[in-house]
Amino acid sequence: MKRVDIIYFEASSGHKSAAEALRHGLQDRSPEWDVRCVDLGDVLKHQTRLLGWIYNFGIFFFNGCMKRERYFFFCTSIKLWVAFARLITRFSCFRFLLKWTANFWGDRAPDALISVTPMKHTIVYEAARCIHPDVLCITVPVDYSEMVSGYWFQPRIRQHYLLGCEGLKNEAFASAVPADEINELSGMIVDPRFYADSELDRDQFLVDLGLDPALPTGIISFGGQGTVNVLRCAKQIARARIPVNLICLCGRNQKLHDSVKALETPFPLAALNFTEDPPVDAHRIAEFLIGKPGTMTLNEAVITRTAFVFIKSRGLNVVQGANEQWVVQNGTGVACESPDFVDQAVRKVLGDFEMSQRIERAQHRGIFDAVQLITKMVSNTSPSF
Repeated sequence: MKRVDIIYFEASSGHKSAAEALRHGLQDRSPEWDVRCVDLGDVLKHQTRLLGWIYNFGIFFFNGCMKRERYFFFCTSIKLWVAFARLITRFSCFRFLLKWTANFWGDRAPDALISVTPMKHTIVYEAARCIHPDVLCITVPVDYSEMVSGYWFQPRIRQHYLLGCEGLKNEAFASAVPADEINELSGMIVDPRFYADSELDRDQFLVDLGLDPALPTGIISFGGQGTVNVLRCAKQIARARIPVNLICLCGRNQKLHDSVKALETPFPLAALNFTEDPPVDAHRIAEFLIGKPGTMTLNEAVITRTAFVFIKSRGLNVVQGANEQWVVQNGTGVACESPDFVDQAVRKVLGDFEMSQRIERAQHRGIFDAVQLITKMVSNTSPSF
């Protein structure tokens, strides 16, 4: 039986969503495999308690900034983590840290490690190789570009890259990644459940949420943590009196959920908390989605053929700027400067009758490409015991 660990971290929700997408895809294709999603923090805490504390505080701090849509020291912290990863994987004097990290697996590393997280993935790869030198390492970038050198691409460390866009492939070559480590996908990965056929009764689904089946429906979603922009967008659409249903996904933010639920609006609104399963049904019945230009969000909209209204990034522009360009270039949505103008963007997408054709042209099967490639690679590996 093959053992595969998929490494993610809990910053925002996109990386965990990507990990779960791969887990579902691999288990559907190879149910006999042992595939699990592993939080990076659980691996790194085996180095030192101090490093584990710093890592956990960083995740907590970032998610707190995200809920408030105010980001501090983001670029600086990214550069520090990239430098740290290079330091302990390059110099033999730090190998003891890698051996401590390897204690996470005991005396048997998995047959394959897949990472959907940047910066720190090479630490995990080299730690696992302290136990199993030939462990297969696969990196699946979930951004449309590399924000700083070494963020995703580190050619010194043996690994395979599964790349979901042309820009990433060009950056990989520019970073001196060997050609035989580069594999192309037709698009970014999203949970395969977004592709599944459905016999969902749209009207009944809306009635169950207290919404009006006669109105077009929109989703407002800013990630699994839930941010203040959900409330801001809902308020602006209410002030503009646009006749639409709104489904507000509030994530793990109970304060946000209570505020949205208490909001008085001229048209129906539903506030939903976080669930482990992705909101596939809500996407399928929606005419538009409002959110941040995260890779998972924009591709979930594409696959479910939902027009996308994204609020331009401020603090995260260095990561999400290329995502914004992809949406605009492919015509699958429209940009909005801030929640104060979201009503204008909603009217624009509802009146753009050619957008559905552009979304259709952007269809891809990135997750299935990834699963096929990974299955082939892992099947050819030698067991780790």
